[in-house]
Amino acid sequence: MKEELLRTVKLFLLWCLLCYVPIICVGRILKNYEIMSWTIVLGYMLIAIVFFGKRYVELSFGRIERRMIWPVVGMSVLIATAYALVLLSVFALIDIEHLFPKESKELHETNHYLFSGIAGFFSVGIFGPIAEEICFRGILLGGLLKMRCRPWIAILITALAFSLYHVYAVQLVGALLWGIIVGWLYWRTGSIIPCLIIHIVHNFLTIIPLSGQSNTVLLVILVVGLLLLAYGLWWFGKKFTFADESNNENQS
Repeated sequence: MKEELLRTVKLFLLWCLLCYVPIICVGRILKNYEIMSWTIVLGYMLIAIVFFGKRYVELSFGRIERRMIWPVVGMSVLIATAYALVLLSVFALIDIEHLFPKESKELHETNHYLFSGIAGFFSVGIFGPIAEEICFRGILLGGLLKMRCRPWIAILITALAFSLYHVYAVQLVGALLWGIIVGWLYWRTGSIIPCLIIHIVHNFLTIIPLSGQSNTVLLVILVVGLLLLAYGLWWFGKKFTFADESNNENQS
């Protein structure tokens, strides 16, 4: 357990080094947003190359059998779509920008300067989600599970860390719930692949504007999203049972 703890800490520090040093050493010094955007992409790419290349985080299918690969991909896309619909419709219904005007403005400005154009496409859409899943599911959650931490405690700790990582209050609750869902899928399947698919698809879908829709339309979207999300999670829970759960089902 001590060795696994040290390994987890070392990998997390390495992740921070590869993620933030290119930004600090290049982007901050030059004070150029365009260059900083590309240094962010570089940092994310380095994380993916090093952690997957050295197998610090396993890019394997875990408990997913070969015949289940495409169904898992499809259901991962479904969950990503459903969660995006839920999140966007809730944000539009509560008018979150008016609830947190200052933070919403800062977030929009940051996204505009750092995550627009081609660099933004790669950082937010592809390499950013990969880097975040490597850290929070591959390193932290994977490490806690290997230390025999109770799964739900490990999932909650990782989800909380993921939520705090996003800093802005407008993102905290959504990121926390997101961390719980994706962490549960990682534990259930033993694979980071569904997490990567869901994160990438979700990030692309969150650019869909719903603020101009009526409350009735938003409520319909919310209900549809919740139903799809519930179905997706039920499907994973049904397909990826553990031995003790299978025994309980047989006994009942």
